[in-house]
Amino acid sequence: MKKIELLLPAGTEESLKAAVENGADAVYFGIDRFNARRRATNFELNKIKSIIDYCHENGVRAYCTLNILIKNEEIKEFFETIKTLYLAGIDAVIVQHLSFIPIIKQNFPDLEVHLSTQATITNSYFQYLIKQADRIVLPRELSEEEITSFIKKTKLPVEVFVQGAMCFSYSGKCLFSSFLGGRSGNRGLCAQPCRKKYNRSYLLSMKDLCLVKKIPELIKSGIVSLKIEGRLRSPKYVAAAAKLYRKAIDSHYEKNFTIDSELFKEMKLAFNREFTWGYYANLKNIISPEKPMGRGLYLGEINKRGLIKLEEDLQLGDGLGIWLRNKVDGAVLKKMELNKQEVQEAKKGDLVKPHIRAPPGTRIYKTSSVTPTKEITFTKKPIIKIKERKTTKLTLPETKEQPSTDELLVKVYTKKDANLALKYTDKVFYNIFSKDFTNKFSAFVPRILTDQDIEEALQLIKQHKPRNILIGDLGLYTKINKKEFNVYIDYSNNIFNEFDLDFFPDTTPIISPELSFKELQELKNKHFSVLVHGRVILMNTMYDQLPEKLKDEKKYIFPVRKEHTYHQILNSKTLGLFEKIKELKKAGMNSFFLDLEKNTEETLNTYQQILKGKKPEINKWNFTKGHWDKGVE
Repeated sequence: MKKIELLLPAGTEESLKAAVENGADAVYFGIDRFNARRRATNFELNKIKSIIDYCHENGVRAYCTLNILIKNEEIKEFFETIKTLYLAGIDAVIVQHLSFIPIIKQNFPDLEVHLSTQATITNSYFQYLIKQADRIVLPRELSEEEITSFIKKTKLPVEVFVQGAMCFSYSGKCLFSSFLGGRSGNRGLCAQPCRKKYNRSYLLSMKDLCLVKKIPELIKSGIVSLKIEGRLRSPKYVAAAAKLYRKAIDSHYEKNFTIDSELFKEMKLAFNREFTWGYYANLKNIISPEKPMGRGLYLGEINKRGLIKLEEDLQLGDGLGIWLRNKVDGAVLKKMELNKQEVQEAKKGDLVKPHIRAPPGTRIYKTSSVTPTKEITFTKKPIIKIKERKTTKLTLPETKEQPSTDELLVKVYTKKDANLALKYTDKVFYNIFSKDFTNKFSAFVPRILTDQDIEEALQLIKQHKPRNILIGDLGLYTKINKKEFNVYIDYSNNIFNEFDLDFFPDTTPIISPELSFKELQELKNKHFSVLVHGRVILMNTMYDQLPEKLKDEKKYIFPVRKEHTYHQILNSKTLGLFEKIKELKKAGMNSFFLDLEKNTEETLNTYQQILKGKKPEINKWNFTKGHWDKGVE
């Protein structure tokens, strides 16, 4: 019987060693470019062979994350990097672009390609686009039932996250960091805006995922790999997580499933933001709004006499987190009294005086321990031997020059606005799930769909027969007849380079708004539409307990709206390119997309005047040009 894989993160050489020596079956790491944790230390490409050899000598598989969005100018270097990794013996590469899978397979047929969680594979209909992938990393938003159903329907090998940080937004569907500070999460530089305060609380700060107790059902579901997040976390955390999950997995196969409480506490001590089973178990209480930082082990609360009843054992030299009203202080325990006698250590349940400065009501956590960590034993796998690899010259597809279509696309949110917009264009996209949808409108089909949603959408399309369809979810793309309908692809699908454009023939994608004007100009294939106006959607989230507006500490306000079954956080400022569309036209881009939630007729009239060569008065005070000038790094 083939056992489920335990996959550990390695952000540094120390973390890599911690993973390998504590029971990892495989490790994943990044190099200094092209990965979604560019802030981690990562590894140098010219030294990668020794890293891979170390893993293989210890029976551990090595995967390299190359899962950021790749610009046109980077494509050759990207595939040359894969070639270097391939020759060094890498077992798999993890990518985000669906369009890259067949190209990698053509050039490196015996190299595994894993599709990143950044690809947001939310339903089984994606299988027709991704069947060449050797493994699919599913989103953390899927429930146990949805994961099991996906595996049964697609027969594709599936990897899921079981431990670590969770993004508030669907991975790959977040532009928050990008549009607030130019640090794109899709390019591996997320500034973690979800860990900031909104409405005076950490409303977007998720608890840490922890599914160690669910290991038996995870194995039963047919998952092939359990993945632990944490390339930015310490070697201590990696070691603790490896030991806990290794021992739990092995105990299941020995038909005696147990969770080692000491190892669980060791991992919790290394880092946690409180633990949750998250969306896997359909839980609602998954936010930790008080503070976004690690906690450690909760010791108790200081009472009026300066004493604390211990929830955990404590000894001199242990580190403490002191949770004051407005900040968290750290200290090393140097003196402690039990029954007015100085002691070196105390047990859970003891009432002690810890001799720290903290007012009554202050919560105290243990953040480090002088107690040596627990060792475990596990069966090491045999050495992995890779057949000698040789490659010929890279063969990359030639991109074709394609012209842009001259058209105006408008997405609206009410029937009234849809009727107003029809005065300006016949391509007015309105949500096909809306009860008042009629076939005089073009159809918008939302971004996040389940299998059932797609089946319902297909029925509605068959019923209404709209001429034009704007697809938010690529699972639906696989079932639409491109000869029967004019198909457009929403910008949430991160069409970023010419390989992406070529991968979706007979469609018009709305190009990623993270590309600059210069980068758009340099694309030979101009058969795409450009988002020129609207509030950019910063986050798409399953979390359904948000207020109508979020206000950050700089007083910027971000509207929240529901779209289909998920919620969206919108940018505080509206993207408005206005007269810049003349520059787009001059550069050969003639298809413009406007996402209009209000002022529909006024906005369309303004753009119509600009297109006719007039100069309407525009108050640009609350508008942004987005990434027009600089793009993202």
